[in-house]
Amino acid sequence: MIHNTVLIFLISFQLFVSGITACTGILLRAKDNSIVTGRTVEFGVDIKMSVAVIPRNFQFVGNTPKGKGMAYKAKYATFGIYCFDVKKLMDGMNEKGLVAAAFYFPGYAEYAHITTENQSKALSPVEFPNWILTQFATVEEVKAGLSSVVIAPTILDSWGSTPPPMHYVVYDRHGKSIVIEPINGKLVVSENVVGVITNSPTFDWHLTNLRNYINLTPFNVDPLHLRGLKLAPFGQGSGMRGLPGDFTPPSRFVRAAVFCHRTV
Repeated sequence: MIHNTVLIFLISFQLFVSGITACTGILLRAKDNSIVTGRTVEFGVDIKMSVAVIPRNFQFVGNTPKGKGMAYKAKYATFGIYCFDVKKLMDGMNEKGLVAAAFYFPGYAEYAHITTENQSKALSPVEFPNWILTQFATVEEVKAGLSSVVIAPTILDSWGSTPPPMHYVVYDRHGKSIVIEPINGKLVVSENVVGVITNSPTFDWHLTNLRNYINLTPFNVDPLHLRGLKLAPFGQGSGMRGLPGDFTPPSRFVRAAVFCHRTV
């Protein structure tokens, strides 16, 4: 069965707080198995975003610290957003229903060392999603193609004086998902069965942290009888007692994982 995929951009700018770099991505699966993906973008500065449509056969050349990187041509038509003056999509969906997006990954992103041998297959951190979107139709195709690319520690004027630290999520129209993280110069791929991504630390850490919240349930807990005293919940939502409410990446990951889990 072919499923529909809808990409929703939920852009939330919190300009009153300096330094916020919080983003959350989520996949929702409806009862008919159709797929909806969405994200937030919460930064403490205004990110100049533009909407773009890329036609098939459009030509691209990547950027590296040593100059031009990978040259490639769009296999699939794509739409999405680019940021500042780098006219490659950082977040979007192609004509095959494949979604790819970049998320901030401070303190953990380590890109490849660029040499004359690998420069021709290198892209900057903000160009990597554009390559995925224009080249592949499914998550399995993306995984098979990752050996042909490296991410270069490229400084882009609009992004500051250091290479922007990024990791990436990919969804396809069938609901499959992976997270791609540049760690120790290599691209580490994790199966994303929960359909969620936030920011640092690494994706495997977030999955381990979910074990701290396996007591959570969308159903109200039963009253407790203690020596003849009936202790009943104050109201609705008692099964979610202990759900973290702060805005750190680990807490947002837990909330998103719980909210997108369909139990009925």
